[in-house]
Amino acid sequence: MKIKNIKILILASTLGIFSSCSEDFLEPSLEQAATTDAGLSTYEDVLAVNYGTYDIMNDYQYYGREYIVYGSVRSDDAFSTGNSGRFYSQGNFNLTSANTDADDWAHPYQAIANANLVINADLEDDADINHVVGQAYAIRALAHMDLLRLFGQQYVNGTLGIPYITENVTGVSYPARNTVDEVWQYAEEDLNTALSLMSEDLNTSTPIELTTWGVYGILSRLYLFSEDYDKLIEVSETIINSGEFSIISEGNVESSWASGDVTENSLFELNITSQDASTYNNIGYIYQETSYGDVEVTEDLYNIYEDSDVRKSLLALTVDGTDTTYRMVGKYPTLLGTDNIKVIRYEEIILNYVEALYATGNTSQALQYLNMIPENRGASTYTEVTEDNILLERRKELAMEGHRFFDLMRYGRDIEKVDDGQLYSGGEGISYGDTRLAFPIPIHEVNANSSMVQNDGY
Repeated sequence: MKIKNIKILILASTLGIFSSCSEDFLEPSLEQAATTDAGLSTYEDVLAVNYGTYDIMNDYQYYGREYIVYGSVRSDDAFSTGNSGRFYSQGNFNLTSANTDADDWAHPYQAIANANLVINADLEDDADINHVVGQAYAIRALAHMDLLRLFGQQYVNGTLGIPYITENVTGVSYPARNTVDEVWQYAEEDLNTALSLMSEDLNTSTPIELTTWGVYGILSRLYLFSEDYDKLIEVSETIINSGEFSIISEGNVESSWASGDVTENSLFELNITSQDASTYNNIGYIYQETSYGDVEVTEDLYNIYEDSDVRKSLLALTVDGTDTTYRMVGKYPTLLGTDNIKVIRYEEIILNYVEALYATGNTSQALQYLNMIPENRGASTYTEVTEDNILLERRKELAMEGHRFFDLMRYGRDIEKVDDGQLYSGGEGISYGDTRLAFPIPIHEVNANSSMVQNDGY
């Protein structure tokens, strides 16, 4: 059986720089056929590979569309109409091991393969080189975290995660799945290694490459999911006390999404140029009323915003006779797909910090920071911090950015059916623990890798 292999970068030995991506068909798909004959030795070499890795991450089959849409369409925030067939099976929890998109598995592993080329290269101990190698460690951690969140069994009463790949695999390899806890542990180690190698002085002026602040942001997300609240407080306060970032003000919320400029709330974003963009395969063509327009916002989400809340202006409703359609039009508004992908915003860091403060009993400070968001949105503030209020504010602020499904899962909440467009088989929503909450491992991967264990229910 021939199946799609992870893309890896080929270095031109005469130039020492990135020349192209190649895609081979090997068995199994986790095998990384790294071409290292030319070697990586210079700053330019490793920088070129990292640029290629960012290019993989901004592809529509990773952060350029899929990984953001999945976190929204599989929740009470949105549903897929199936207008063009996109996100219909995922949104209605009707995936099988045969119809799941193998690229959802392959693309993060492509990024991991590239990162491993840099990490495992024989390089000089040089500050500039180390800074780039640190980025590779952080990318490797983030990609494994993304795979774990989709394919891991942590929400279905299981313990299996995904294979954590740290080596350049040049022969046939059959990696087994690490446990969920092991994946979090290895990702934390990679992120701390990244920080030990990187220097704040070498951070770029814009966050379209990972900076030390972006790495702290990924750590904040990791500690949120692994519920290590003391460490979450520490890393969040490092970001907050840096003075490098601020919450976007009420008057600049719309323009912060529409302008395309890097804003003061961005810790890490992926640069999407006109050359990167696919005319149709982008978030805009999925979220907005277009020839695709598969993903609609639920009326339930639209109604949680007060009229005075500037975030409501990012949504639009269209009335056609007796039908009313709600859509996200203000985030990722460019149909040509050239909007940068905001991977980590400062507002997420603040809300992560609120959760950690609340979980450790510091409710007064948690309330102070929770209210910083609505105070800058023209919305009513809260009088107390509760799990429901934390989830509500996260839902309002991070709507349609790929967080809602995972927020519900972290709290062990069911996915409620709030709209007739949610065509869940079997009735009124998806209960926490349902085997469908974990994506199936693609059938090609299971068939090719004798060590691979399929998720329950598939």
